[in-house]
Amino acid sequence: MALPDVRAHSLLSAVLIRRRAAISGDPHSEDHDGGSDEERIALLKAAEEALAIPLPLLPKASSAERGLQQQHAHDQFSMLSSLAGRSKSAAGTLAGARTESASIASLGGIALFSGETWYQLHAPADADEVTFGTWIYLPHVQDVLFPSSSESMKTIAATKVSGCASAGDYAPGWAFFVHEWSTTNRQLRLSWTDGATGCNEVFSTTALVPYDKWVQVGFSFSKANNRVTVALDKSVVIDNKLGLGSYVRGGQTSRISQVNVKERSVSHKSSFILGAHTHIDGGDYVQSHAFVGFMGDVRLFTTALDALNMVQILSASYEELRASGSDSALKVLVQFREGEASPINSASTGRTSEEDRLEGKSVTGGGVLPILAWSDKPKHPILQSAVANSASFEALPILDPAELRKSFPKEWLARFSEDELLKSQEDANPWAEEVRAAMFHTWSGYRQKAWGQDDISPSRGNGKNWCKMAVTMLDGVSTLWLMGFKAEFEEAASWLEKNPLPSPGGHGMHSLFEITIRALGGLCSAHSLSGKSVFLETAKRLADKLLGAFNTQSGIPRSTVDIGTGAAASHTWMPNIVLAEATTLQVEFRYLSHATGDRKYADAVDKAMNAVLRAAAGRGLVPIYISANAAPQFTGSKMSMGAMGDSYYEYLLKQWIQTGRKEDRFKDTWIKAMNEMMDNMVVRTAGGLRFLAELENGQKRMRMDHLACFVAGMLMLGSRTLPKNEVDPRWEPFAADLTRTCYEMYVRAPSGLSPEYVHFNVNGGEGHDMSIPGDAPHNLLRPEAAEAIYYMWYYTGDPKYRAWAHQMFVPFTKYAKARFGFSAVADVRLVPPPQRDSQESFWLAETLKYFYLIFAPRSTISLEEWVFNTEAQPMRIWGV
Repeated sequence: MALPDVRAHSLLSAVLIRRRAAISGDPHSEDHDGGSDEERIALLKAAEEALAIPLPLLPKASSAERGLQQQHAHDQFSMLSSLAGRSKSAAGTLAGARTESASIASLGGIALFSGETWYQLHAPADADEVTFGTWIYLPHVQDVLFPSSSESMKTIAATKVSGCASAGDYAPGWAFFVHEWSTTNRQLRLSWTDGATGCNEVFSTTALVPYDKWVQVGFSFSKANNRVTVALDKSVVIDNKLGLGSYVRGGQTSRISQVNVKERSVSHKSSFILGAHTHIDGGDYVQSHAFVGFMGDVRLFTTALDALNMVQILSASYEELRASGSDSALKVLVQFREGEASPINSASTGRTSEEDRLEGKSVTGGGVLPILAWSDKPKHPILQSAVANSASFEALPILDPAELRKSFPKEWLARFSEDELLKSQEDANPWAEEVRAAMFHTWSGYRQKAWGQDDISPSRGNGKNWCKMAVTMLDGVSTLWLMGFKAEFEEAASWLEKNPLPSPGGHGMHSLFEITIRALGGLCSAHSLSGKSVFLETAKRLADKLLGAFNTQSGIPRSTVDIGTGAAASHTWMPNIVLAEATTLQVEFRYLSHATGDRKYADAVDKAMNAVLRAAAGRGLVPIYISANAAPQFTGSKMSMGAMGDSYYEYLLKQWIQTGRKEDRFKDTWIKAMNEMMDNMVVRTAGGLRFLAELENGQKRMRMDHLACFVAGMLMLGSRTLPKNEVDPRWEPFAADLTRTCYEMYVRAPSGLSPEYVHFNVNGGEGHDMSIPGDAPHNLLRPEAAEAIYYMWYYTGDPKYRAWAHQMFVPFTKYAKARFGFSAVADVRLVPPPQRDSQESFWLAETLKYFYLIFAPRSTISLEEWVFNTEAQPMRIWGV
């Protein structure tokens, strides 16, 4: 007796479908070796005839037939073919007749892979002829739950590193994985390295790996036959000789018939990795692409099998392999046993070397991977441990078109039709929900892993409590309110009622500036939005401690403070005071006096601002450092709209707005500063980009911080709130140009994320006038470019700004998303950029808020009624 030919109806049906498509002119079909229409029709007829006859039988290969084959590799192939043709024995059953659990987990165990763990077999497992197979169970997991080491691709096994490099000890080999890079499209993919690239990949666009189901997957390489075959769920889905599947080489699509396995680079040094790509010591684990799911029995042969035999051999029991004598080709056989700490490679029978054990590895070093009892529907802990993250939320109701029309200002309607503006909002509605989803994911990760602490490591989920003031919570609650997450807002308020802050005792010395704009500003904003007394009471307790920093002769506060004791100190790294740190406290403290009726808070910050304005002596632009003596003077010559200078100018304007536009000294100083900025700092490149240079010793430095992008929004705000006769006509055109430059800082970076600052080549033509410096290629999730776009869109209504914003937002979701939040990235020049596992609270307070407000209806918050502090915390304008 003989086994049925496994090419059977499923394989021929697949060929038939492809041929019909090719004959009908389907552009997505593969043209098999460029045959003529007559040849293709003949092949079609042959396939149709084959489907009409009974399944052919595969006879056992005879010794004479083996003698006609090529030696070593073909001898082993014949032994395996003989196994495929063996009849049932008295002692056992055929693989196809075995129970499902025995086929998948012959020893009753299945291995759990978390996305941060894998197995390593310290022995090469690659060869010119190789066949691999295993059983996998891929749980349906939301993308946001994946750790950074498993963001998209899910590696089943590999002998090579990720990437397209073709040189180096770890570049040769192969990798077998689910999902095309940067997607979760369920494609089963096989990649390998040749002499030119490590990015040869074959895949099927139609046969996809199912979720929540055990399926067998496998592949076979043959240099001798120049053949690659991939099987899924016991059916061959890729075979270059049969014209099945798709092929990409070095990012370029090619015909499947052009696959050249003969040039494949075999790995002789790299270990066999189960559940990840090979990892190089010191490398970023984001390149591991670790598996999330379960695996059953694993086997690898150092011989190749064609479509005729591969599926059955991968399904055969070990007893059948031994009985056939074909186990001599077996290089790896792993059978998991429940509770086993270190599985054995059973193919190495008779040896006890440590090379025969699979070593558990993880992103934190070593580890033991759980081996669980067989289950038809295993439950993955990533779904159970991240309940908060996976919880759903309701989309906000879409504003009625009639209500939308009422929100369109006259200026918008003068430039755009109602239909254009309605279409803009229709496009933006799903984008607003994308931002809400990012906020919900960020908040849920913080709520689950670092609730009540200051910050979170978004990849590992570790809390950070640098000043013990729940900074992320306080900085983020106003964004919750504006996005409609009222239950989460109320939960934060309840937590504050039960945990009065700041707590007694020492908290350490920390930045007065940062605590004010984030924690105090967040509390004032939450009170202004909701009216809840817990936020005002907490703000008073915090501000009472912060006042200790203002006990100086000049009134300019010391730079650091302990919020538990009120002790204060100057910076240890410099003797002077930073301009922005001393003058970006006023909006918050003044709000507190206005809300409580207690003048002490406003008096403290007013004294500091008066000292700075006296030192300015009528100047608009001023240096970024002030002396710390009794009669402060500006020191040095560096002037900047970026770090250390930026928010001084912002708060000149916003103090005037906050108090009902009554304190003209702030407005007048701001106007003078803006006009001096336009005269001395604005530069245009030959390519047409306008930016703000830094000034030092009378010379311009052709660089600009991402922080300086806020100036565009500030100019628009000033232009639309000042009396028309005091508005410089240069402001708005420059605001538009600067916003475009900041947008270009994103889209010109390979990752789509802006660096911390950029250099400008003023003589460079279009596309060659901006570069990313080597000392600051990181992105900290900063908000200033989104802030600029928000103000431009709010006042002009131009739909292009929403399109720009969405183009900027998508790379954050693509590259910065981590398991418990969003992470800063280390180098925007790399794709994907490595993550830093850090998340500043301004991601919640500012970046996500501005992106949301760009996409939400204009009426979500009115800039005629509210003023934002420098951390985007809205506070109601007095008397409005």
